[in-house]
Amino acid sequence: MKAVIYAAPGDIRLEDRPLPGEPGPGELLVRIRVCGVCGSDVTDWYMAPRAPVALGHEAAGDVVAVGEGVSAFVEGDRVALHHHMPCMVCDLCQHGHYTLCPQFKKTRLHPGGLAEYARVPAEIVAGDVLKIPDDMSYEVGALVEPVACCVRALDRSNIRPGDTVLVLGAGFNGVVMALLAFHWGADRVGILDRVPVRLERARSLGLTPFNIDDADMAEQIRRWADASGPHTVIVTPATTKAAEMGFNLAGPGATVMLYGPPAPDDIWPLNANRMFFQEINVTGSYSAGPYDTRRALSILRNRVIDPEVLITHRFPLAQASTALKMIKQAGDSLKIVVEI
Repeated sequence: MKAVIYAAPGDIRLEDRPLPGEPGPGELLVRIRVCGVCGSDVTDWYMAPRAPVALGHEAAGDVVAVGEGVSAFVEGDRVALHHHMPCMVCDLCQHGHYTLCPQFKKTRLHPGGLAEYARVPAEIVAGDVLKIPDDMSYEVGALVEPVACCVRALDRSNIRPGDTVLVLGAGFNGVVMALLAFHWGADRVGILDRVPVRLERARSLGLTPFNIDDADMAEQIRRWADASGPHTVIVTPATTKAAEMGFNLAGPGATVMLYGPPAPDDIWPLNANRMFFQEINVTGSYSAGPYDTRRALSILRNRVIDPEVLITHRFPLAQASTALKMIKQAGDSLKIVVEI
C-alpha cells in the first residue's frame, strides 16, 4: 500500500509499505478514505527525532476487518479514528489529565492515517473509535480529532458567560476555537492575525478581526474589551513570542491558554510579578481525550459550526507532500484534507 512518510525535515515521501496485516484480538483494520493534515506533521523539532515515521492522525474510513472479540463494530462501518487512548484508571486519568496518561502516548495507528490502510490497536478500538452518522461525509468525520483538541482547550480556558475572548492566529484551530467560544458563553470574540485573507474570513464568520501589524493594535483590543483587556486569550502560534504577546494583551484575572507547543529551546521569560499581582492564569492544552472526541462529533453532527467553511483545500494521496507544504506556509488555508 501507499503511505506518507516523514523522512527528514523538508523530506516528505509517498512510499510503498506493507499492508498492516489482519487485525489481532480487539483490533480493527480500516481502509482510510480521508485524513486531515496538521501543523504538528511538519513541526520539525517534534517530528525529526521520530523519523522516518508515517504521518497522519486525523483519519476517517471504512472497517474492512474485525479482530477476535470485537462486538461494537462490523465490516462496512464508517468510522472516525483517534490515534491515542488513555487507560482511564491511572492517577492522571482520574484527575482529568487523559492526554498525559502513559498509555495515551504508547497507543497509535499503524502505520498512520495518511496511508491506504491502518490497523487500530485494541485500546483505541475499546475507547475512541466513533461511528460516523450516515448523513456525515468522511471528510467531516476526519474533523473529529482536530475539533476535539479545540474542545479540550476551550474547557481549560475558564470562559464564563459574558466574557470577552481573544484568539491569536486565524488558522484552523484559531477559527474553530473562536467560533465555539460563543457556545462556551463568550459575549465577544476577537481574532488576531496579519494575513489579509484570514482577517477577512474571520470578519465574514462574525468574529472581530485585529491586524497584528497595526501600530495601535493593543489599544484597539483594550477599547474593544472595555479598557480592561480580554478575560481569556488563546494563543495558537507555537512560539514564546506569541505567548508573550498574548500575556501582555490579557486583562487582570485573565486566563492565557497556550495551544501551540513552542520548541524545547524556545524559553519564555515570563513576567511572574505581573502574573502574581494581576492573578493571570497561564495554562496549556495538549491533544484530546475520548470525552472530547464524542463532543466534537456532536458539534459537527449538529452543525454547531459549519464544517464546509473549515475545509478549504483537498488533495489526492499522490499530492500529500504538497498539502503538507501548504499547511507549513500558514497562508490562506484552514483545514487541508487528503483524499485516499
